[in-house]
Amino acid sequence: MLKAIARLLAPEERRLDLGGGEPVRQYLDCYRRLGGETCRLRLSELEPAHCHMGSSLHRLAESSQIASSALLYAAARLPGCMPWVERVMVAAQRQDFVRFGLGEVDAWGPAPADKRRRTALYDGGQNLAVQVHSLSDLDDLIPSLCAYQIEWNKIHQHLSQSPLGSELASGRARASEEGHELRRVLGLNQADFQALAELWAEGWDDKLALAATKPKNIEFVTLPMGEEDFQAAAHRWWERMLERFAGLDLAGRPVFFVTSNSHSLANLISGFAARHAEDLARYGRERLGAPWEQAFGQLSAEAAPTARNLLYLAQQGLLASDPGLAREWEAMEAEAGVRRTEPVPPLLAEAQVFDLARLIPQRLDPRLRLPDPAALARSRALVLNTDYPLGFGAYHLLRAAGERLSAWQGLFVLGKSAAMIGRLGDIMIPTQVRDVHSRRLFELPNCFSARRLAPYLYDAAVFDDQRSLTVHGTFLHSWDTVRRLQRADFTGIEMEAGPCLAALTDHFMPQETASPGLVRLTPPPGFSLGILHYTSDTPYNLRASLLSHPLGLAGLESTYSCSLAIWQTILDQAALLGRRP
Repeated sequence: MLKAIARLLAPEERRLDLGGGEPVRQYLDCYRRLGGETCRLRLSELEPAHCHMGSSLHRLAESSQIASSALLYAAARLPGCMPWVERVMVAAQRQDFVRFGLGEVDAWGPAPADKRRRTALYDGGQNLAVQVHSLSDLDDLIPSLCAYQIEWNKIHQHLSQSPLGSELASGRARASEEGHELRRVLGLNQADFQALAELWAEGWDDKLALAATKPKNIEFVTLPMGEEDFQAAAHRWWERMLERFAGLDLAGRPVFFVTSNSHSLANLISGFAARHAEDLARYGRERLGAPWEQAFGQLSAEAAPTARNLLYLAQQGLLASDPGLAREWEAMEAEAGVRRTEPVPPLLAEAQVFDLARLIPQRLDPRLRLPDPAALARSRALVLNTDYPLGFGAYHLLRAAGERLSAWQGLFVLGKSAAMIGRLGDIMIPTQVRDVHSRRLFELPNCFSARRLAPYLYDAAVFDDQRSLTVHGTFLHSWDTVRRLQRADFTGIEMEAGPCLAALTDHFMPQETASPGLVRLTPPPGFSLGILHYTSDTPYNLRASLLSHPLGLAGLESTYSCSLAIWQTILDQAALLGRRP
C-alpha cells in the first residue's frame, strides 16, 4: 500500500533518483559547459566532486588504498602515453585544435587506447588532443582521467614514503627487478599487480620511475562544442561508410541494422572454423592456455554444439599467425557475401555488410536454420553490422541511420551491462528501459525471449522481461543508486539502450513529446527490434569490480548465443520478405 501511494505522489525517476543523485549532477555541472566558451581547469578541481558522488566503480576513491579496479578500468580506456601527459585538450572537431591555437595536431602521433575507439593525438611531450563525438564520450573521458590521476597520485604517495620510491626515482632501481617489494609497497594483491604490469608493460620501468618522482595535476581544456557537432560527426561517418559500400545500395535496399562486435556475426556464416577445426583446436591447446583446453575438452566430449564457440575464439589468433590462412579467410568471407571496412572516421567504427542472397547454406553454423532457402536466395536484404556505439553516441548514429535507410527492417543491439542478478556472462533481455538522458521510461516490444535464446545456451542463464537503467557513464552511478535499483526491480545498468530507444521514438513516433514519462515504443509492422545485454559486471557484489578485468570465456557463450539469435531472427524475417511478391 505504501509503495502504491508513493508511486502516485512522485514519478519513479524522482522517487528513486535514478539519475545518480545530486552528487552526480554536481559532478556533471563541473565540466559540462557546452557552448561558445573554452573551459580550462585542473583535474584536482574535479577530484572533490568525483569522490563525493560515491561511484560504485571507484569506491576507494577517498581512501589511501590504491583502487586497482578503477585504475585498471581507466588506464585501459586512456592512451598509453598518459604517464607523460600534463595537458589534455578536447574538441568535437579536429580542426578546432588549430583554430584555437592549441597546436598543429595533424603533425602529432596517434595515441590509441586499448578499450576505447577515440581519436587521440600526442605531441610526444606533455600534450594530448582528444576528439569526442557525444556527451557520453565526455562523460566517459573526464571521470576516467580523474580516476587515473587520483590513483596515480596514490601510487606516488606510497612510493614517496618508501626507500624503494627514492631508488626508483633516482634510477638506482628498476621496477622490473623489484616485483615483490614493489607489490608490497603498493599494497596490491598478486592478481591486480600482474594486471597493472601487463597493462603498463611497455615502458614499465619508466612509468613507475615517473610515478615515484612526482604527482599529477593534469590541465584539462575543453573547446566550444555543441550537439550539432555530434550530429554532424554521425552524418560524416554515414557518408563515408556508404562511400565504402558504394554499389550495394544500402540506402535503397531492405537493411537489418546491428550494433555488436566485428567478428561473431561473420564467423557464424563464413565456414572457416568448420573447414579448419583441427588447426583451430591445435592452436587453442597450444596457445590459449589451460582454461580454453579444459573447456574445449569437456564440451567436445559431450558433443556440445557450444564447443564451436571456442574454435571461433581461437580463429583470430590463428589468422594473425598465418598470413596464408588469413588470405583464405578473406576469400571465404567474400564468397559468403561479407564486405568489411576498416575503422571509419570520425567515429572510428568498423562496419560489415552481409548480402543475404549470397549466403552459402552449407557454410552456416549448424545451429542456424534456413526457413526458406529459395526465398532467401531471392532476397534483396542486407545486414549492416557496426561496432557498439558509446552511450548517447547511439542516438546520433541511429537518427542519422533513419534519414538514410529508406527500407529499414530492424535494429538489433548486442551489448554489455552490469547486472543485479545472475552471474558474469548471463543474458538479460530488457522490456523496460529507464533513460537518465531523457528521463523517460521506454517500454519496448523486444523480439527476443528466453525461449529464443535457450537452444544456444550451455551454461549461461537468460532472463527475459527485465528492467534496465541507462546511465551517463560507467563511473557515473553510485553505490547508493545500485541499492535503489535493487529495490525497484531494475536488474541492468548500461549506457546505450535509452539513446537507441529515444532515436527510434523520434524516428517512428515524431508526434511523441520529449517530456519525461512513459513511452510505449511502437515500431511499424514488420520492423524487428531486439536488445540483448550480457553481464560484464556484478556491482551488487562487494568484491572488487570485474569491469577492470577481461570477461574471458564467460562472455564467449553469451556473445555467440546472442549472435545466433540475431542471425536466426534476421533469416526468418528475410524469408518472409523474400516470399512477398
